[in-house]
Amino acid sequence: MSIRHINPMVRAIATMGAIAALVGGVTFAALTSNTVALSPNTLSSATASLAIGPGTSCPELAGNGPVQGFNNVKLVPGTTSAPLPFCLENNGDIPLNLTVAIPQAAFNGDTGVPPSAVTLDITCDNGGHSNGTLDQYTGGTPLGTLSNTGTNIAKCNATATLASTYTESGKTVPSFDIDFVGNQ
Repeated sequence: MSIRHINPMVRAIATMGAIAALVGGVTFAALTSNTVALSPNTLSSATASLAIGPGTSCPELAGNGPVQGFNNVKLVPGTTSAPLPFCLENNGDIPLNLTVAIPQAAFNGDTGVPPSAVTLDITCDNGGHSNGTLDQYTGGTPLGTLSNTGTNIAKCNATATLASTYTESGKTVPSFDIDFVGNQ
């Protein structure tokens, strides 16, 4: 069948359809032929780094410790000790969730002041606060969050209080560590 024998209206519609398909294809190709990139890419893992410093001055270069803790403090039943000042500093790339713990092995088999008779209270100016008897600090006790930018130093104070019901004299609490951990 020859093209001349096809109805002129059908020929016009077919021609217009072919032109529309061609224009659509060219437009689609023109609109999708551009390439863009994110470049260059360098990825690394963040660094979590917590440091501790003595006193209230919060030195710029706090270290990994240890820092002197309570030293020869004579506890009186029902009386809180003088504050022990120290600083925690976030030297890493990410904010840190702070926790505090006391390794309980220090108290195993000891016949001195029981850890349940001494309350440890830690307060930091970053809003962190923890309070409990020494035997309750078994690990992961929250102490707030420490930013990695701006205010990345927390000034803290720790106090100890001997239970008012404790009546034995001349006993000591065995030497123990207070461990601070900063996690993402």
